[in-house]
Amino acid sequence: GRVGTVLHIELRQWADAMVIAPLSANTLAKIAGGLCDNLLTCIIRAWDFNKPLFVAPAMNTFMWNNPFTQRHLDSISEMGVSLIPPITKTLACGDYGNGAMSEPSSIDTTLRFSLDPSIK
Repeated sequence: GRVGTVLHIELRQWADAMVIAPLSANTLAKIAGGLCDNLLTCIIRAWDFNKPLFVAPAMNTFMWNNPFTQRHLDSISEMGVSLIPPITKTLACGDYGNGAMSEPSSIDTTLRFSLDPSIK
């Protein structure tokens, strides 16, 4: 018989939706490449894409504008992952530009709309 639990499977079954915020360039690349070397990427690898999965990237403007980033976003979009785009402001590194994670209230609203479309 079965002994114990498999955490990433239990979490994917438990969750009604998933939001990855902030999503780093590194984790984006891992997801796009199908890597599963930590709990988060294992959950995604086992994810039921009939359930919503949102990502809210946060990275330096040059990383955001890198061609690899667009390739990776295209790849995960094809799987059904929805993008909550970054915003323009002063970044953690001190640069000003696009790449800051969307405001938490915007992420919350996006998730709530996806789970209950009757919300106005």
